[in-house]
Amino acid sequence: MLAALLAAFFTDGGAPAKAAEPVTVKVGAYEYGVVYYFENGKPNGMVPLLIGLLNGLQDDYEFQLVETSSRRRYKALVDGDVDLLLLESAQWDWQDYAVQFSDKIVTEKDVYVTQSSTAKTDDPFADVTNQSILCVLGFHYGFAKFNSDPEFLKQSYDVLLRYNEKEVLNGVLAREAPIGIVSAGFLARELAATPGLGDLITVGVQPDAMYDLVSVIADQSVISVADFNQMIEKLQATGEVQRLWQELHANTSG
Repeated sequence: MLAALLAAFFTDGGAPAKAAEPVTVKVGAYEYGVVYYFENGKPNGMVPLLIGLLNGLQDDYEFQLVETSSRRRYKALVDGDVDLLLLESAQWDWQDYAVQFSDKIVTEKDVYVTQSSTAKTDDPFADVTNQSILCVLGFHYGFAKFNSDPEFLKQSYDVLLRYNEKEVLNGVLAREAPIGIVSAGFLARELAATPGLGDLITVGVQPDAMYDLVSVIADQSVISVADFNQMIEKLQATGEVQRLWQELHANTSG
Protein backbone atom coordinates (compact mmCIF):
# COMPACT_ATOMS: atom_id res chain seq x y z
CA MET A 1 0.00 0.00 0.00
CA LEU A 2 2.85 2.39 0.82
CA ALA A 3 4.44 1.75 -2.57
CA ALA A 4 1.16 2.35 -4.38
CA LEU A 5 0.56 5.68 -2.64
CA LEU A 6 4.09 6.86 -3.31
CA ALA A 7 3.77 5.85 -6.97
CA ALA A 8 0.63 7.97 -7.21
CA PHE A 9 2.51 10.86 -5.57
CA PHE A 10 5.25 10.88 -8.22
CA THR A 11 3.07 10.37 -11.33
CA ASP A 12 0.18 12.23 -12.90
CA GLY A 13 -1.62 9.01 -13.71
CA GLY A 14 -3.55 10.42 -16.64
CA ALA A 15 -6.04 12.28 -14.45
CA PRO A 16 -8.89 14.06 -16.27
CA ALA A 17 -8.55 17.80 -16.94
CA LYS A 18 -9.75 20.06 -14.17
CA ALA A 19 -12.07 23.01 -14.64
CA ALA A 20 -9.66 25.41 -12.90
CA GLU A 21 -6.01 25.30 -12.00
CA PRO A 22 -5.52 24.24 -8.37
CA VAL A 23 -3.69 26.50 -5.95
CA THR A 24 -0.16 25.24 -5.32
CA VAL A 25 0.64 24.65 -1.65
CA LYS A 26 4.36 24.25 -0.95
CA VAL A 27 4.86 21.65 1.79
CA GLY A 28 8.15 21.80 3.66
CA ALA A 29 9.73 18.64 5.04
CA TYR A 30 13.10 17.71 6.51
CA GLU A 31 14.67 14.36 7.33
CA TYR A 32 13.26 13.05 10.56
CA GLY A 33 12.29 9.53 11.58
CA VAL A 34 9.60 8.15 9.30
CA VAL A 35 8.17 11.62 8.76
CA TYR A 36 10.53 12.16 5.82
CA TYR A 37 13.51 10.10 4.71
CA PHE A 38 15.21 8.79 1.60
CA GLU A 39 15.08 5.19 0.46
CA ASN A 40 17.02 4.10 -2.62
CA GLY A 41 17.56 7.77 -3.39
CA LYS A 42 13.86 8.66 -3.41
CA PRO A 43 11.77 10.65 -0.90
CA ASN A 44 9.75 8.41 1.39
CA GLY A 45 7.83 8.59 4.64
CA MET A 46 4.62 10.02 6.04
CA VAL A 47 4.91 13.44 4.41
CA PRO A 48 4.92 12.15 0.80
CA LEU A 49 2.14 9.73 1.74
CA LEU A 50 0.03 12.52 3.24
CA ILE A 51 0.64 14.72 0.20
CA GLY A 52 -0.64 11.92 -1.99
CA LEU A 53 -3.74 11.52 0.17
CA LEU A 54 -4.42 15.26 0.24
CA ASN A 55 -4.08 15.61 -3.53
CA GLY A 56 -6.34 12.62 -4.07
CA LEU A 57 -8.99 14.04 -1.76
CA GLN A 58 -9.77 17.28 -3.59
CA ASP A 59 -9.04 19.44 -6.65
CA ASP A 60 -8.80 22.94 -5.16
CA TYR A 61 -5.18 22.64 -3.97
CA GLU A 62 -2.10 20.87 -5.26
CA PHE A 63 0.29 20.02 -2.45
CA GLN A 64 3.93 19.91 -3.55
CA LEU A 65 6.93 18.72 -1.56
CA VAL A 66 9.73 21.22 -0.87
CA GLU A 67 12.73 19.89 1.02
CA THR A 68 14.28 21.99 3.78
CA SER A 69 16.32 21.24 6.93
CA SER A 70 15.59 21.23 10.64
CA ARG A 71 17.49 24.50 11.12
CA ARG A 72 16.33 26.28 7.93
CA ARG A 73 12.66 25.44 8.29
CA TYR A 74 11.73 28.52 10.34
CA LYS A 75 13.13 30.98 7.79
CA ALA A 76 11.70 28.96 4.90
CA LEU A 77 8.21 29.27 6.35
CA VAL A 78 8.27 32.97 7.27
CA ASP A 79 9.98 33.91 3.96
CA GLY A 80 7.29 32.12 1.95
CA ASP A 81 9.57 29.45 0.53
CA VAL A 82 7.02 26.99 1.92
CA ASP A 83 3.38 27.49 2.93
CA LEU A 84 3.31 24.87 5.65
CA LEU A 85 5.42 22.24 7.36
CA LEU A 86 4.45 18.60 7.81
CA LEU A 87 4.81 17.04 10.39
CA GLU A 88 5.89 19.31 13.22
CA SER A 89 5.27 19.97 16.91
CA ALA A 90 3.85 23.25 18.18
CA GLN A 91 6.36 22.95 21.07
CA TRP A 92 9.40 23.35 18.85
CA ASP A 93 10.33 27.07 19.13
CA TRP A 94 7.48 28.58 17.09
CA GLN A 95 6.40 31.15 19.70
CA ASP A 96 8.15 34.08 17.96
CA TYR A 97 6.85 33.37 14.45
CA ALA A 98 3.66 34.38 12.63
CA VAL A 99 2.26 30.88 12.27
CA GLN A 100 -0.79 28.82 13.15
CA PHE A 101 -1.15 25.14 13.98
CA SER A 102 -3.49 22.55 12.55
CA ASP A 103 -5.30 19.92 14.52
CA LYS A 104 -3.30 16.87 15.59
CA ILE A 105 -2.42 14.53 12.75
CA VAL A 106 -0.38 11.80 14.50
CA THR A 107 1.59 11.31 17.74
CA GLU A 108 5.30 10.44 17.92
CA LYS A 109 7.78 9.80 20.70
CA ASP A 110 11.56 9.95 21.14
CA VAL A 111 13.26 7.10 22.96
CA TYR A 112 16.56 6.55 24.76
CA VAL A 113 18.83 3.83 23.39
CA THR A 114 22.03 2.29 24.71
CA GLN A 115 24.18 -0.72 23.94
CA SER A 116 22.74 -3.92 25.40
CA SER A 117 26.07 -4.73 27.00
CA THR A 118 25.95 -1.44 28.92
CA ALA A 119 22.41 -2.08 30.10
CA LYS A 120 23.42 -5.46 31.56
CA THR A 121 25.91 -3.94 33.99
CA ASP A 122 24.42 -0.54 34.81
CA ASP A 123 21.15 1.34 34.69
CA PRO A 124 22.00 3.96 32.05
CA PHE A 125 18.50 5.43 32.06
CA ALA A 126 18.38 6.21 35.80
CA ASP A 127 19.66 9.77 35.31
CA VAL A 128 20.34 10.46 31.66
CA THR A 129 21.29 14.12 32.09
CA ASN A 130 24.37 13.17 34.12
CA GLN A 131 25.78 11.27 31.16
CA SER A 132 26.86 12.02 27.60
CA ILE A 133 23.89 12.03 25.24
CA LEU A 134 24.01 11.84 21.45
CA CYS A 135 21.41 14.13 19.84
CA VAL A 136 20.62 15.60 16.42
CA LEU A 137 21.54 19.20 15.64
CA GLY A 138 18.38 21.28 15.36
CA PHE A 139 16.11 18.74 17.06
CA HIS A 140 14.15 19.36 20.26
CA TYR A 141 14.31 17.11 23.32
CA GLY A 142 12.20 16.73 26.40
CA PHE A 143 15.12 16.52 28.83
CA ALA A 144 16.16 20.04 27.68
CA LYS A 145 12.59 21.41 27.72
CA PHE A 146 12.68 21.47 23.90
CA ASN A 147 15.43 24.11 23.71
CA SER A 148 17.39 23.20 20.57
CA ASP A 149 20.06 25.91 20.80
CA PRO A 150 23.41 24.11 20.33
CA GLU A 151 25.31 26.32 22.78
CA PHE A 152 22.64 25.88 25.45
CA LEU A 153 22.73 22.10 25.05
CA LYS A 154 26.52 21.95 25.22
CA GLN A 155 26.79 24.28 28.23
CA SER A 156 23.88 22.84 30.21
CA TYR A 157 24.29 19.14 29.40
CA ASP A 158 26.95 16.78 28.12
CA VAL A 159 25.41 16.66 24.65
CA LEU A 160 27.19 15.47 21.51
CA LEU A 161 25.44 16.78 18.39
CA ARG A 162 25.21 14.84 15.14
CA TYR A 163 23.59 15.65 11.81
CA ASN A 164 20.95 12.90 11.74
CA GLU A 165 19.46 10.01 13.68
CA LYS A 166 21.56 7.44 11.84
CA GLU A 167 24.72 9.09 13.15
CA VAL A 168 23.25 9.06 16.65
CA LEU A 169 22.53 5.34 16.51
CA ASN A 170 25.92 4.55 15.00
CA GLY A 171 27.55 6.65 17.72
CA VAL A 172 25.84 4.60 20.42
CA LEU A 173 27.00 1.37 18.78
CA ALA A 174 30.55 2.78 18.54
CA ARG A 175 30.44 3.82 22.23
CA GLU A 176 30.88 7.53 21.46
CA ALA A 177 28.38 8.09 24.29
CA PRO A 178 26.41 5.70 26.51
CA ILE A 179 23.03 7.11 25.46
CA GLY A 180 21.40 8.35 22.27
CA ILE A 181 17.93 9.65 21.50
CA VAL A 182 16.05 8.66 18.33
CA SER A 183 12.43 8.77 17.27
CA ALA A 184 10.33 5.63 17.54
CA GLY A 185 9.70 5.80 13.81
CA PHE A 186 13.39 5.91 12.94
CA LEU A 187 14.08 3.01 15.29
CA ALA A 188 11.30 0.97 13.68
CA ARG A 189 12.82 1.53 10.25
CA GLU A 190 16.32 0.60 11.42
CA LEU A 191 15.11 -2.57 13.15
CA ALA A 192 13.37 -3.64 9.95
CA ALA A 193 16.43 -2.91 7.79
CA THR A 194 19.11 -4.35 10.10
CA PRO A 195 18.65 -7.95 11.28
CA GLY A 196 20.14 -8.47 14.72
CA LEU A 197 20.07 -4.79 15.68
CA GLY A 198 17.50 -5.50 18.37
CA ASP A 199 20.05 -7.71 20.15
CA LEU A 200 22.67 -4.95 20.19
CA ILE A 201 20.63 -2.16 21.75
CA THR A 202 18.33 -1.64 24.71
CA VAL A 203 15.51 0.91 24.59
CA GLY A 204 14.48 2.88 27.65
CA VAL A 205 11.02 2.15 29.00
CA GLN A 206 10.25 5.83 29.55
CA PRO A 207 10.50 8.03 26.42
CA ASP A 208 12.39 11.31 26.37
CA ALA A 209 9.20 12.94 25.07
CA MET A 210 5.87 12.17 23.45
CA TYR A 211 4.24 14.85 21.30
CA ASP A 212 1.52 15.52 18.76
CA LEU A 213 2.61 16.24 15.20
CA VAL A 214 0.62 18.87 13.34
CA SER A 215 0.97 21.14 10.35
CA VAL A 216 2.58 24.53 11.00
CA ILE A 217 0.96 26.99 8.59
CA ALA A 218 2.30 30.48 7.89
CA ASP A 219 -0.10 33.37 8.45
CA GLN A 220 0.42 34.41 4.81
CA SER A 221 -0.06 30.88 3.45
CA VAL A 222 -2.27 30.26 0.40
CA ILE A 223 -4.27 27.78 2.47
CA SER A 224 -6.13 28.53 5.69
CA VAL A 225 -5.89 26.44 8.84
CA ALA A 226 -9.65 25.85 8.62
CA ASP A 227 -9.43 24.42 5.09
CA PHE A 228 -6.48 22.24 6.00
CA ASN A 229 -8.19 20.94 9.14
CA GLN A 230 -11.26 19.98 7.11
CA MET A 231 -9.11 17.90 4.78
CA ILE A 232 -7.26 16.20 7.63
CA GLU A 233 -10.55 15.47 9.38
CA LYS A 234 -11.86 13.74 6.25
CA LEU A 235 -8.68 11.69 5.93
CA GLN A 236 -8.71 10.80 9.63
CA ALA A 237 -12.30 9.57 9.31
CA THR A 238 -11.22 6.93 6.79
CA GLY A 239 -8.65 5.51 9.21
CA GLU A 240 -5.99 5.67 6.51
CA VAL A 241 -3.75 8.21 8.25
CA GLN A 242 -3.44 6.17 11.43
CA ARG A 243 -3.08 2.92 9.50
CA LEU A 244 -0.14 4.28 7.49
CA TRP A 245 1.50 5.72 10.60
CA GLN A 246 1.21 2.39 12.41
CA GLU A 247 2.60 0.57 9.38
CA LEU A 248 5.64 2.85 9.42
CA HIS A 249 6.11 1.96 13.10
CA ALA A 250 5.62 -1.77 12.55
CA ASN A 251 8.66 -2.88 14.56
CA THR A 252 8.04 -0.83 17.69
CA SER A 253 5.16 0.10 19.95
CA GLY A 254 5.37 3.75 18.78
